[in-house]
Amino acid sequence: MFTNFFQKIFQSKTVKKFIIYGVGQAVNIISPLLVTPYLIYTCGIEKLGIISIGQSLAFILIVVVDYSSFIIGVKDVSVHRDEKKVLETTFLTHYTAKFLLLLCVLIFTLLLTFFIPFFHKIQVTILLSFSIIIGQFINPTWFFQGLENFKWITIINIVAKVIFIAGIFILIRQKSDYIYVNLWLGLGAILANLIGVFWIIKKYKFSFKNTPKNDVITLLKRDFSFCVSQLFFAFRNYSPVIIISFIGGNFIAGQYKVIEQIINFLRTYLQLFFKFSYSYVCFEINNNLEKGKQLWIKFNGLNYLLLLVLLLGVFFFSIPILKFFRVDEVLMGQLEKYLHIALLIPLLIGCTLPLEQLIFSLNRNKEYIKITIIITILNTIGVGLAMKFFELQEVFFMLILSESILIIAYLTLLKPNFSKEIR
Repeated sequence: MFTNFFQKIFQSKTVKKFIIYGVGQAVNIISPLLVTPYLIYTCGIEKLGIISIGQSLAFILIVVVDYSSFIIGVKDVSVHRDEKKVLETTFLTHYTAKFLLLLCVLIFTLLLTFFIPFFHKIQVTILLSFSIIIGQFINPTWFFQGLENFKWITIINIVAKVIFIAGIFILIRQKSDYIYVNLWLGLGAILANLIGVFWIIKKYKFSFKNTPKNDVITLLKRDFSFCVSQLFFAFRNYSPVIIISFIGGNFIAGQYKVIEQIINFLRTYLQLFFKFSYSYVCFEINNNLEKGKQLWIKFNGLNYLLLLVLLLGVFFFSIPILKFFRVDEVLMGQLEKYLHIALLIPLLIGCTLPLEQLIFSLNRNKEYIKITIIITILNTIGVGLAMKFFELQEVFFMLILSESILIIAYLTLLKPNFSKEIR
Protein backbone atom coordinates (compact mmCIF):
# COMPACT_ATOMS: atom_id res chain seq x y z
CA MET A 1 0.00 0.00 0.00
CA PHE A 2 2.72 2.48 0.99
CA THR A 3 4.79 1.50 -2.07
CA ASN A 4 1.90 2.36 -4.39
CA PHE A 5 1.30 5.61 -2.50
CA PHE A 6 4.90 6.77 -2.96
CA GLN A 7 4.96 5.62 -6.59
CA LYS A 8 1.91 7.76 -7.30
CA ILE A 9 3.55 10.75 -5.57
CA PHE A 10 6.80 10.55 -7.54
CA GLN A 11 5.03 9.86 -10.82
CA SER A 12 2.94 13.02 -10.39
CA LYS A 13 3.83 15.79 -12.87
CA THR A 14 3.36 18.38 -10.15
CA VAL A 15 5.84 16.62 -7.84
CA LYS A 16 8.35 16.26 -10.70
CA LYS A 17 8.06 19.97 -11.45
CA PHE A 18 8.45 20.78 -7.76
CA ILE A 19 11.62 18.67 -7.56
CA ILE A 20 13.08 20.45 -10.63
CA TYR A 21 12.05 23.81 -9.20
CA GLY A 22 13.34 22.84 -5.76
CA VAL A 23 16.83 22.05 -7.04
CA GLY A 24 17.24 25.57 -8.37
CA GLN A 25 15.67 27.18 -5.33
CA ALA A 26 17.89 25.14 -3.01
CA VAL A 27 20.82 27.02 -4.54
CA ASN A 28 19.03 30.30 -3.71
CA ILE A 29 18.55 29.21 -0.12
CA ILE A 30 21.98 27.66 0.44
CA SER A 31 24.15 30.33 -1.23
CA PRO A 32 23.73 32.94 1.55
CA LEU A 33 24.49 30.23 4.12
CA LEU A 34 27.78 29.52 2.34
CA VAL A 35 28.74 33.12 1.71
CA THR A 36 27.79 34.83 5.01
CA PRO A 37 30.23 32.94 7.31
CA TYR A 38 33.05 33.66 4.84
CA LEU A 39 32.15 37.36 4.74
CA ILE A 40 32.05 37.59 8.54
CA TYR A 41 35.49 35.91 8.68
CA THR A 42 37.02 38.02 5.88
CA CYS A 43 35.32 41.40 6.26
CA GLY A 44 33.97 41.40 9.84
CA ILE A 45 30.48 41.69 11.26
CA GLU A 46 30.46 45.51 10.96
CA LYS A 47 31.14 45.39 7.20
CA LEU A 48 28.44 42.72 6.93
CA GLY A 49 26.09 45.39 8.30
CA ILE A 50 27.07 47.78 5.48
CA ILE A 51 26.69 45.05 2.84
CA SER A 52 23.23 44.36 4.26
CA ILE A 53 22.20 48.02 3.91
CA GLY A 54 23.09 47.93 0.20
CA GLN A 55 21.18 44.69 -0.31
CA SER A 56 18.16 45.84 1.66
CA LEU A 57 17.89 49.11 -0.25
CA ALA A 58 18.20 47.20 -3.54
CA PHE A 59 15.53 44.67 -2.50
CA ILE A 60 13.15 47.51 -1.59
CA LEU A 61 13.69 49.38 -4.88
CA ILE A 62 13.43 46.15 -6.88
CA VAL A 63 9.70 46.19 -6.12
CA VAL A 64 9.30 49.41 -8.16
CA VAL A 65 11.02 47.80 -11.16
CA ASP A 66 9.06 44.54 -10.78
CA TYR A 67 5.85 46.60 -10.50
CA SER A 68 3.16 43.90 -10.83
CA SER A 69 4.93 41.31 -12.98
CA PHE A 70 5.49 38.68 -10.26
CA ILE A 71 1.84 38.65 -9.16
CA ILE A 72 -0.50 40.07 -11.80
CA GLY A 73 1.91 39.27 -14.65
CA VAL A 74 2.19 35.64 -13.53
CA LYS A 75 -1.58 35.40 -13.32
CA ASP A 76 -2.03 36.83 -16.85
CA VAL A 77 0.53 34.41 -18.32
CA SER A 78 -0.97 31.47 -16.40
CA VAL A 79 -4.55 32.11 -17.52
CA HIS A 80 -3.59 32.84 -21.17
CA ARG A 81 -0.73 30.35 -21.49
CA ASP A 82 -2.05 28.94 -24.80
CA GLU A 83 -2.63 32.31 -26.52
CA LYS A 84 0.64 33.41 -28.17
CA LYS A 85 -0.54 36.92 -29.01
CA VAL A 86 -1.63 37.60 -25.43
CA LEU A 87 1.68 36.20 -24.14
CA GLU A 88 3.64 38.51 -26.45
CA THR A 89 1.61 41.54 -25.40
CA THR A 90 2.05 40.67 -21.70
CA PHE A 91 5.82 40.08 -22.10
CA LEU A 92 6.51 43.26 -24.09
CA THR A 93 4.23 45.46 -22.00
CA HIS A 94 5.79 44.44 -18.70
CA TYR A 95 9.39 44.76 -19.93
CA THR A 96 8.84 48.18 -21.47
CA ALA A 97 7.21 49.41 -18.26
CA LYS A 98 10.03 47.86 -16.20
CA PHE A 99 12.66 49.71 -18.28
CA LEU A 100 11.00 53.08 -17.68
CA LEU A 101 10.75 52.29 -13.97
CA LEU A 102 14.43 51.24 -13.88
CA LEU A 103 15.44 54.70 -15.11
CA CYS A 104 13.32 56.34 -12.39
CA VAL A 105 14.90 54.12 -9.71
CA LEU A 106 18.40 54.96 -11.00
CA ILE A 107 17.72 58.69 -10.67
CA PHE A 108 16.30 58.17 -7.16
CA THR A 109 19.35 56.11 -6.10
CA LEU A 110 21.77 58.79 -7.35
CA LEU A 111 19.88 61.52 -5.48
CA LEU A 112 19.80 59.38 -2.34
CA THR A 113 23.55 58.73 -2.33
CA PHE A 114 24.53 62.31 -3.13
CA PHE A 115 22.18 64.22 -0.82
CA ILE A 116 21.42 61.95 2.18
CA PRO A 117 24.47 61.86 4.52
CA PHE A 118 23.71 58.38 5.91
CA PHE A 119 23.79 56.84 2.41
CA HIS A 120 26.53 59.16 1.13
CA LYS A 121 28.97 57.61 3.64
CA ILE A 122 28.53 54.23 1.94
CA GLN A 123 27.95 55.62 -1.55
CA VAL A 124 30.17 53.14 -3.41
CA THR A 125 28.46 50.13 -1.79
CA ILE A 126 25.00 51.52 -2.64
CA LEU A 127 25.87 52.32 -6.26
CA LEU A 128 27.45 48.91 -6.86
CA SER A 129 24.36 47.34 -5.28
CA PHE A 130 22.34 48.86 -8.13
CA SER A 131 23.55 45.94 -10.26
CA ILE A 132 21.13 43.78 -8.21
CA ILE A 133 18.24 45.97 -9.42
CA ILE A 134 19.43 45.72 -13.05
CA GLY A 135 19.54 41.92 -12.69
CA GLN A 136 15.98 41.88 -11.38
CA PHE A 137 14.80 44.15 -14.21
CA ILE A 138 16.01 41.52 -16.69
CA ASN A 139 14.67 38.59 -14.62
CA PRO A 140 12.20 36.58 -16.79
CA THR A 141 11.24 34.01 -14.13
CA TRP A 142 7.82 35.65 -13.71
CA PHE A 143 7.05 34.64 -17.33
CA PHE A 144 8.41 31.11 -16.85
CA GLN A 145 6.45 30.83 -13.61
CA GLY A 146 3.17 31.59 -15.35
CA LEU A 147 3.96 28.91 -17.94
CA GLU A 148 5.03 26.52 -15.15
CA ASN A 149 8.38 26.13 -16.93
CA PHE A 150 10.34 25.38 -13.78
CA LYS A 151 13.29 23.88 -15.67
CA TRP A 152 14.34 27.29 -16.97
CA ILE A 153 13.78 28.94 -13.59
CA THR A 154 16.16 26.34 -12.14
CA ILE A 155 18.80 26.94 -14.84
CA ILE A 156 18.71 30.70 -14.25
CA ASN A 157 18.96 30.37 -10.46
CA ILE A 158 21.88 27.93 -10.60
CA VAL A 159 23.90 29.98 -13.11
CA ALA A 160 23.31 33.24 -11.18
CA LYS A 161 24.32 31.79 -7.82
CA VAL A 162 27.36 29.91 -9.17
CA ILE A 163 28.71 33.20 -10.58
CA PHE A 164 27.95 34.97 -7.28
CA ILE A 165 29.57 32.32 -5.06
CA ALA A 166 32.63 32.00 -7.32
CA GLY A 167 33.08 35.78 -7.36
CA ILE A 168 32.92 35.98 -3.55
CA PHE A 169 35.32 33.13 -2.74
CA ILE A 170 37.82 33.99 -5.49
CA LEU A 171 37.88 37.80 -5.40
CA ILE A 172 36.78 38.90 -1.90
CA ARG A 173 40.11 38.39 -0.14
CA GLN A 174 40.42 41.25 2.36
CA LYS A 175 38.31 43.56 4.53
CA SER A 176 38.22 46.43 2.00
CA ASP A 177 36.74 44.14 -0.69
CA TYR A 178 33.34 44.20 1.02
CA ILE A 179 32.18 46.91 -1.40
CA TYR A 180 32.20 44.38 -4.27
CA VAL A 181 30.01 41.73 -2.64
CA ASN A 182 26.71 43.12 -3.92
CA LEU A 183 28.24 43.78 -7.33
CA TRP A 184 28.87 40.05 -7.73
CA LEU A 185 25.32 39.27 -6.64
CA GLY A 186 24.08 41.64 -9.35
CA LEU A 187 26.44 40.42 -12.09
CA GLY A 188 25.40 36.82 -11.54
CA ALA A 189 21.73 37.79 -11.89
CA ILE A 190 22.35 39.94 -14.99
CA LEU A 191 24.19 37.24 -16.94
CA ALA A 192 21.86 34.38 -15.98
CA ASN A 193 18.66 36.34 -16.60
CA LEU A 194 19.86 37.53 -20.03
CA ILE A 195 20.16 33.89 -21.10
CA GLY A 196 16.53 33.30 -20.09
CA VAL A 197 15.21 36.42 -21.86
CA PHE A 198 17.01 35.57 -25.12
CA TRP A 199 15.59 32.02 -24.97
CA ILE A 200 12.02 33.33 -24.59
CA ILE A 201 12.40 35.83 -27.42
CA LYS A 202 13.87 33.18 -29.72
CA LYS A 203 11.33 30.46 -28.86
CA TYR A 204 8.20 32.60 -29.07
CA LYS A 205 9.54 35.00 -31.75
CA PHE A 206 8.63 38.06 -29.73
CA SER A 207 9.62 41.43 -31.22
CA PHE A 208 9.86 44.69 -29.31
CA LYS A 209 8.71 46.43 -32.50
CA ASN A 210 5.27 45.15 -31.54
CA THR A 211 5.32 46.84 -28.13
CA PRO A 212 1.80 48.18 -27.44
CA LYS A 213 2.56 51.66 -26.03
CA ASN A 214 -1.02 52.23 -24.89
CA ASP A 215 -0.92 48.95 -22.95
CA VAL A 216 2.23 50.13 -21.16
CA ILE A 217 0.48 53.29 -19.99
CA THR A 218 -2.60 51.27 -19.00
CA LEU A 219 -0.47 48.84 -16.98
CA LEU A 220 1.35 51.64 -15.16
CA LYS A 221 -1.96 53.29 -14.24
CA ARG A 222 -3.85 50.09 -13.45
CA ASP A 223 -1.25 48.50 -11.17
CA PHE A 224 0.13 51.63 -9.51
CA SER A 225 -1.67 51.13 -6.21
CA PHE A 226 -0.67 47.45 -6.18
CA CYS A 227 2.99 48.40 -6.70
CA VAL A 228 2.75 50.89 -3.84
CA SER A 229 1.43 48.15 -1.56
CA GLN A 230 4.28 45.82 -2.60
CA LEU A 231 6.76 48.65 -1.98
CA PHE A 232 5.39 49.02 1.54
CA PHE A 233 5.58 45.23 1.95
CA ALA A 234 9.24 45.20 0.85
CA PHE A 235 10.00 48.14 3.12
CA ARG A 236 8.50 46.22 6.05
CA ASN A 237 10.69 43.19 5.27
CA TYR A 238 13.99 44.87 4.44
CA SER A 239 14.06 48.24 6.22
CA PRO A 240 14.77 46.98 9.78
CA VAL A 241 18.50 46.54 9.09
CA ILE A 242 18.67 50.10 7.70
CA ILE A 243 16.79 51.51 10.71
CA ILE A 244 18.96 49.52 13.13
CA SER A 245 22.15 50.72 11.44
CA PHE A 246 20.95 54.33 11.44
CA ILE A 247 20.09 54.27 15.18
CA GLY A 248 22.41 51.61 16.63
CA GLY A 249 25.34 51.50 14.20
CA ASN A 250 26.73 48.96 11.73
CA PHE A 251 27.94 46.51 14.41
CA ILE A 252 24.40 46.05 15.80
CA ALA A 253 23.10 45.88 12.22
CA GLY A 254 25.61 43.08 11.58
CA GLN A 255 24.29 41.12 14.59
CA TYR A 256 20.74 41.57 13.30
CA LYS A 257 21.86 40.41 9.86
CA VAL A 258 23.23 37.14 11.25
CA ILE A 259 19.85 36.32 12.82
CA GLU A 260 17.98 37.62 9.77
CA GLN A 261 20.10 35.42 7.49
CA ILE A 262 19.02 32.31 9.41
CA ILE A 263 15.39 33.47 9.44
CA ASN A 264 15.63 34.35 5.75
CA PHE A 265 16.60 30.75 5.04
CA LEU A 266 13.10 29.82 6.19
CA ARG A 267 11.40 32.94 4.79
CA THR A 268 13.00 32.35 1.37
CA TYR A 269 11.84 28.74 1.38
CA LEU A 270 8.28 29.88 2.12
CA GLN A 271 8.39 32.57 -0.58
CA LEU A 272 9.71 30.08 -3.12
CA PHE A 273 6.93 27.64 -2.27
CA PHE A 274 4.47 30.54 -2.64
CA LYS A 275 5.80 31.24 -6.14
CA PHE A 276 5.75 27.58 -7.14
CA SER A 277 2.18 26.90 -6.00
CA TYR A 278 0.71 30.32 -6.88
CA SER A 279 0.18 29.63 -10.59
CA TYR A 280 -1.46 26.25 -9.79
CA VAL A 281 -3.80 27.74 -7.17
CA CYS A 282 -4.56 30.78 -9.29
CA PHE A 283 -5.36 28.68 -12.37
CA GLU A 284 -7.54 26.26 -10.39
CA ILE A 285 -9.47 28.99 -8.56
CA ASN A 286 -10.06 30.76 -11.88
CA ASN A 287 -11.64 27.55 -13.25
CA ASN A 288 -13.39 26.20 -10.13
CA LEU A 289 -13.43 28.09 -6.82
CA GLU A 290 -14.07 25.09 -4.56
CA LYS A 291 -11.44 22.88 -6.19
CA GLY A 292 -9.02 25.80 -6.04
CA LYS A 293 -9.55 26.16 -2.28
CA GLN A 294 -9.03 22.43 -1.77
CA LEU A 295 -5.77 22.58 -3.71
CA TRP A 296 -4.70 25.61 -1.65
CA ILE A 297 -5.34 23.72 1.61
CA LYS A 298 -3.51 20.62 0.35
CA PHE A 299 -0.41 22.51 -0.82
CA ASN A 300 -0.04 24.85 2.14
CA GLY A 301 -1.09 22.37 4.84
CA LEU A 302 1.64 19.88 3.89
CA ASN A 303 4.17 22.68 3.54
CA TYR A 304 3.39 24.01 7.03
CA LEU A 305 4.14 20.59 8.55
CA LEU A 306 7.56 20.67 6.87
CA LEU A 307 8.10 24.20 8.19
CA LEU A 308 7.48 23.03 11.77
CA VAL A 309 10.13 20.33 11.38
CA LEU A 310 12.64 22.89 10.07
CA LEU A 311 11.90 25.29 12.93
CA LEU A 312 12.42 22.57 15.55
CA GLY A 313 15.72 21.68 13.90
CA VAL A 314 16.97 25.28 14.03
CA PHE A 315 15.80 25.66 17.65
CA PHE A 316 17.61 22.57 18.97
CA PHE A 317 20.77 23.13 16.89
CA SER A 318 21.00 26.89 17.32
CA ILE A 319 24.53 26.87 18.82
CA PRO A 320 26.10 24.78 15.99
CA ILE A 321 24.29 27.00 13.46
CA LEU A 322 25.67 30.20 15.04
CA LYS A 323 29.15 28.64 15.16
CA PHE A 324 28.79 27.84 11.47
CA PHE A 325 28.21 31.57 10.92
CA ARG A 326 31.49 32.23 12.78
CA VAL A 327 29.78 34.18 15.57
CA ASP A 328 32.22 35.28 18.27
CA GLU A 329 31.96 33.32 21.54
CA VAL A 330 31.30 36.59 23.40
CA LEU A 331 28.11 37.11 21.36
CA MET A 332 27.01 33.47 21.26
CA GLY A 333 24.61 33.46 24.25
CA GLN A 334 22.99 36.74 23.29
CA LEU A 335 22.48 35.80 19.64
CA GLU A 336 21.10 32.39 20.60
CA LYS A 337 18.40 34.14 22.67
CA TYR A 338 17.62 36.45 19.75
CA LEU A 339 17.42 33.49 17.37
CA HIS A 340 14.99 31.54 19.57
CA ILE A 341 12.68 34.58 19.73
CA ALA A 342 13.01 35.29 16.00
CA LEU A 343 11.92 31.75 15.04
CA LEU A 344 8.35 32.86 15.72
CA ILE A 345 8.61 35.13 12.66
CA PRO A 346 8.81 32.36 10.00
CA LEU A 347 6.21 30.39 11.99
CA LEU A 348 3.80 33.29 11.41
CA ILE A 349 4.96 33.92 7.83
CA GLY A 350 3.95 30.31 7.18
CA CYS A 351 0.39 31.58 7.73
CA THR A 352 0.55 35.03 6.11
CA LEU A 353 1.96 33.94 2.73
CA PRO A 354 -0.71 31.28 2.05
CA LEU A 355 -3.39 33.79 3.04
CA GLU A 356 -1.89 36.35 0.63
CA GLN A 357 -1.95 33.71 -2.08
CA LEU A 358 -5.68 33.26 -1.52
CA ILE A 359 -6.27 37.02 -1.42
CA PHE A 360 -4.55 37.51 -4.81
CA SER A 361 -6.34 34.54 -6.36
CA LEU A 362 -9.72 35.90 -5.19
CA ASN A 363 -8.89 39.39 -6.55
CA ARG A 364 -9.05 41.08 -3.15
CA ASN A 365 -6.12 43.32 -4.11
CA LYS A 366 -7.63 46.65 -2.99
CA GLU A 367 -8.17 45.48 0.57
CA TYR A 368 -4.72 43.86 0.59
CA ILE A 369 -3.14 47.19 -0.40
CA LYS A 370 -4.77 49.05 2.49
CA ILE A 371 -3.76 46.40 5.02
CA THR A 372 -0.16 46.31 3.77
CA ILE A 373 0.28 50.09 3.97
CA ILE A 374 -1.13 50.32 7.51
CA ILE A 375 0.92 47.38 8.83
CA THR A 376 4.12 48.72 7.25
CA ILE A 377 3.71 52.14 8.84
CA LEU A 378 3.06 50.59 12.26
CA ASN A 379 5.99 48.17 11.83
CA THR A 380 8.45 50.91 10.80
CA ILE A 381 7.49 53.16 13.71
CA GLY A 382 7.61 50.20 16.10
CA VAL A 383 11.08 49.04 14.99
CA GLY A 384 12.42 52.60 15.22
CA LEU A 385 11.06 53.08 18.76
CA ALA A 386 12.23 49.63 19.89
CA MET A 387 15.76 50.32 18.67
CA LYS A 388 15.80 53.86 20.09
CA PHE A 389 14.59 53.07 23.61
CA PHE A 390 15.30 49.35 24.05
CA GLU A 391 17.55 46.72 22.46
CA LEU A 392 17.66 44.34 19.50
CA GLN A 393 15.50 41.84 21.38
CA GLU A 394 12.55 44.25 21.35
CA VAL A 395 12.98 44.73 17.61
CA PHE A 396 12.26 41.03 17.10
CA PHE A 397 9.23 41.26 19.40
CA MET A 398 7.93 44.14 17.27
CA LEU A 399 8.36 42.12 14.06
CA ILE A 400 6.46 39.21 15.65
CA LEU A 401 3.66 41.55 16.73
CA SER A 402 3.24 43.07 13.26
CA GLU A 403 3.14 39.62 11.63
CA SER A 404 0.46 38.52 14.14
CA ILE A 405 -1.68 41.58 13.41
CA LEU A 406 -1.31 40.84 9.70
CA ILE A 407 -2.72 37.32 10.13
CA ILE A 408 -5.74 38.68 12.02
CA ALA A 409 -6.34 41.28 9.29
CA TYR A 410 -6.10 38.69 6.50
CA LEU A 411 -8.45 36.26 8.25
CA THR A 412 -10.96 39.06 8.79
CA LEU A 413 -10.73 39.97 5.10
CA LEU A 414 -11.20 36.36 3.95
CA LYS A 415 -13.91 35.43 6.47
CA PRO A 416 -16.83 36.15 4.07
CA ASN A 417 -15.34 33.75 1.50
CA PHE A 418 -15.02 30.94 4.04
CA SER A 419 -18.46 31.71 5.52
CA LYS A 420 -20.04 31.30 2.09
CA GLU A 421 -18.32 27.93 1.72
CA ILE A 422 -19.70 26.77 5.09
CA ARG A 423 -23.24 27.84 4.21
